[in-house]
Amino acid sequence: MTARKHLLSLLLSIIAFPCVAQDGVVTIEGTRIRGDQEVPTVLYLVPWQAPAVQSLARPDERLMLQRPIAPLERQEFQRLVSYHQYFRASVEDGKTSGRPDATPE
Repeated sequence: MTARKHLLSLLLSIIAFPCVAQDGVVTIEGTRIRGDQEVPTVLYLVPWQAPAVQSLARPDERLMLQRPIAPLERQEFQRLVSYHQYFRASVEDGKTSGRPDATPE
């Protein structure tokens, strides 16, 4: 019987204890952020994946050796420029007229 009384008194004291503790009011301060206006704001972007390294392909040496550097005559250069202008005009006319056969291959 005494064990029952001790258990009952212990149980009542445990139940009554939170009621006594709730009487006080708890105040929590807000967060304060302090900064310096003289320090610049910096944003660091960090990639999540390592960049893929692509090697540069060397140009084909045969292409460089096919046409050696040689001086051009003025008339020859003007002829090449006129060919280029004629070709460019024919391509632009083909695009505007909508003819599929006018575009070069």
